[in-house]
Order: sequence, then structure tokens, then C-alpha cells
Amino acid sequence: MKQYERSWMMLAVALGLACPACTEEVGDDGQTTTAGEDQELVVEVPATGHAYVKLDVPEVVAGGETSTDWDLALSGYDVFTNSGPSGAGDGGAFGPLEPEVFDTGEVPQIPFISADELGGAFLGWYFYDGNTHRLWSRYHVHAIKDGSRLWKVQLLGYYGEIQGAPASALYQVRYAEVLDSGIGPTVSLKDVNAYAGGAGGPVDAPSECVDLGTGTVVSKTPSESASSSDWHLCFRREMVIVNGELGGPRGVGAIDLQSAESDAETLEQLQAKTPESEIARFDAIDYADLADPALQYRGDRVVSAFSDLWLDRSGATPAPAAGTWVVRAADGETRFIVRIDRFEGATEDTPGRVVLRVRREGAAP
Repeated sequence: MKQYERSWMMLAVALGLACPACTEEVGDDGQTTTAGEDQELVVEVPATGHAYVKLDVPEVVAGGETSTDWDLALSGYDVFTNSGPSGAGDGGAFGPLEPEVFDTGEVPQIPFISADELGGAFLGWYFYDGNTHRLWSRYHVHAIKDGSRLWKVQLLGYYGEIQGAPASALYQVRYAEVLDSGIGPTVSLKDVNAYAGGAGGPVDAPSECVDLGTGTVVSKTPSESASSSDWHLCFRREMVIVNGELGGPRGVGAIDLQSAESDAETLEQLQAKTPESEIARFDAIDYADLADPALQYRGDRVVSAFSDLWLDRSGATPAPAAGTWVVRAADGETRFIVRIDRFEGATEDTPGRVVLRVRREGAAP
């Protein structure tokens, strides 16, 4: 599957879609917009710290989390927008689109712009069907590590019922503790409420969190969960948050054990899966799978729409993936289209100099 095709399903990056997962519709009912003349910018990217870019000029500027004078921040192999936990602005991005979009300057309608959010092992747990606006679980098994304790978790669906009527943001989940002496009993959770006021709801609306050790389900606001150690996973709309690193103080780590399968998965394949058909996959995971020292358990960190989609990691060092990005500036209104042309002097820790090209969307040629 091509990188630019993945953007329609890896909406993750914490998207808050209204249907059931988008935050904002942009574009003009299918109209395309012709962009103006492009400009080149070379950015020296540090392995630590940030290089801040203002796209209007374009130029490298002084920045910071409280500044709205930048639109993109590059740090190592991460790209952030001036939004959410990354900055004080109202920026965001969408992509990748087809590579030729940048060359033609014809920007198609896109469904939304994604602000930066927290994300981690569960970022790609679903496939988004843009025709029906439905989320389909990939049924991957996720491993959870809390100190010396291990669990396996499988998300079975995003939909349930309220008073007999279908409803979204109600998770169906099964999990089991995994011990070197064997597998504990499988626990099934029904209708874990992640609605949190719906798309566009208040930022402090509560949603439900789960302690895998006790099976306790509690309702918490984002600020409450960020400072609490009495949960492992929090469910908030289409996001599943891990209580580790930026997700919370408990030190929990997680990993998607089948993440390598995502690129090849199709909507038709996932629509054919059921909780019953996928229990064998869940049951097959044992202690050796979760205790493998090669696994890199992580908590949540800041994720942007660029995520890993802007990188091609097939070579000895990463290279920019082919594609075009729509970037909303920190002012929340101006939009640009961006293409990453090449890296110069890339190492394991940094792309070195990133050469990018920028057009203002909608500017006269």
C-alpha cells in the first residue's frame, strides 16, 4: 500500500472525527484550489531540540511552545505542527496526498486537518472507511507492560448500543494477563464509554479508563487521567491512551504486535473479521511473545499528521517518502502545500539538512 493511501486510514494522530472520528471538514465541496509559485527552504535539523519553520516566507525562525510565529517544527525524525501539545497555535496538517499534487498545484478536497495529539502503540488500531465514515478494528493484539506484569489486549470494535440504538465510541475489548506460568483468564469489557462529549465536545469531558490488573473502569477527564496512576488504558473517542511517558505517570508501555501487517490490510479483509474469527489470534499470543527482549514498549508521545508517514525507512538511513502535505499555519486560517524533496547528511538520529518546497494554497500563480 502506498504511503499516501495510508493517510486515509491512519487517522490518528488523534483526529476526533465527527463521523465518528473527524474534527473538522475543510475544502469547498469537492473543488480544487490552484496554488502559487513554490519556494525552497533548507532546514538544519538537530538530533535533539527543534528547528522551527515559518512557511509564509519560508524561513527558519526562533520558536517555542508558547510562540505562534512558526508552523512546523522538526526534531530528529519527527515533524510537528503548531497545535495541541506541540504549540500555542491553531495549526495542523493532512497527508500524504499524491506526490503530483504539489507539482500541479491542484489541491483536492480533504476531509479534515489534524492537530497534534498524544498517541502511541494504539495509533493505528483501526481502518477508517471514508465512504461510510466507520472505523473497523484491525484485531491486532497489543502487548501492555507495567513493571513486571504483562497483558495482551485486543480491541473488538468501536460500536455498541444505548437503549437499543446503535452508538459509536463504545469499545468492545478483551484482555488477559500473561504469566511465565501460563495465561490468565480472558476478560471481556462491553461498551467502554469513550464518547467524551462527541467530536467537538468540551476538552474536559470525561471518558472511561481501565485498570487491567483489577478490571476497574473509571471515568476521568484528560487532566485527571494525566496525573493519575490508577489506570492502564484510557479510551477517548477514537484514541486509546497508554499511561506512560506523556500519556500518564504510571510508566506503562505498549506495543502493537502485528503493526507490520497494517500496510497490506484492506477494508474488505477487515470487514470479514469478527470477534469470533479472531479469538485464535488472541489465544496464540503467549509469554514468550510478550517477554521478547527485542520488543520496545513505549508510552504515549506527541504525534502529528506527519507521524512516520513522511519517512521511507527501507534504506540504510531514512529518506523522505513521496507525497504532498497540506499544512494549516499557526493562525488557523492560512494553508500551504509542502513537499519534502531530500535529506542531506542523514544519520541514525537526524535527517541532517531537510530540503523542502512550499506553496501557499490558493495564491495566484
